[in-house]
Formats: sequence, C-alpha cells, structure tokens
Amino acid sequence: MTAPRVSTPPDGRPARADGADLASRVAQVVAAIVLAAVSVLLMVTTHRTTAEVAGVDLPVGLVLGGAFQLAASVFLLAATGRRLPLVVLAFVWALLVIPFAGTGAGGGVLMPGSIAGRAQFSGWIVQFLGVGIPLVLAAIVWVRRIRRLTRARRGASADEGRGDAVEGSARGPRR
Repeated sequence: MTAPRVSTPPDGRPARADGADLASRVAQVVAAIVLAAVSVLLMVTTHRTTAEVAGVDLPVGLVLGGAFQLAASVFLLAATGRRLPLVVLAFVWALLVIPFAGTGAGGGVLMPGSIAGRAQFSGWIVQFLGVGIPLVLAAIVWVRRIRRLTRARRGASADEGRGDAVEGSARGPRR
C-alpha cells in the first residue's frame, strides 16, 4: 500500500493529497456560488435606491451593493487564499443577473434600460460592479504573485551564481 503523493508546487506551498485538494476546491466554488446569489439579490433590488442630501441624490443602493461585493470578494480571498472563488463569483454573478437584465419576462422591470426616455445607467453600473470587483481583485492578486515569483527567481539565480558563500555567511540564505 502506498501513501498519497504530495508534491510541492513552484510557489513553495505544500500541496495537499488529491482528495483533500478536490474537496477544498469544491468548497471554494460552493462558497462563491452562495455569495454570488446573495449579492445578485441585494444589488438588483437596491441599486436604484437613492437618498437626498442637501438637494443632491446620492446612489446609496449602488454604494451598498459595491461595498457588499467588495466585502464578499475580500472574504473569499482571505478565506481561501486563491483566485478561483473570485473568478467563480464573477462568472456566476453574470449568469444569475441575466434574467433581471433582459427585456423578457421579469427582465427590464428591475433593471430597465430606460424610464420615460431617460437612460438608466445604474443598471449598467451595478453589472460592472458585480463582475468587475471580483475580477479586478483577482487581477491584483495575480500581479502580486507574479512579482513575488519573479523576485524569488531573480534572488535564486543570484544566489546560485555566488555558490556556497551565501550559505556560509552570518546572515544565511536570502528569502
């Protein structure tokens, strides 16, 4: 009988055994789907809510929806440390909002394209926030990891050029 093979990916984090990794990914996807459903319901129903302050209408619904989507995205990233749930959140959000955004039965009532000849940009903005926030956060994480890997690779190649001098120094190897 052999033990499950555990390999170390290039980023240095130890990988889990195959079954645990699959269960973890499924849990990440399920969490993203649940948060997408809640986010769509919240954002679609409140995106046109405004509050008048000193004669100016403030888009309270858009701010609330954007804040919730940002909080959901940061939560998924903090809880999992991966970009997969962020991409799933954006994709599922886009799929779930389609019935509300169309001109068919139900669509166009909650998110109309125009009311009395005036374009309703709040519907477009809420769609951008729902999909854009998780994808922008995923892109930021991706860029940071690429930079970290590039620096680590540069540092490793510089250490290889110096040989054992770094290992034997008082400061030890670079990290």
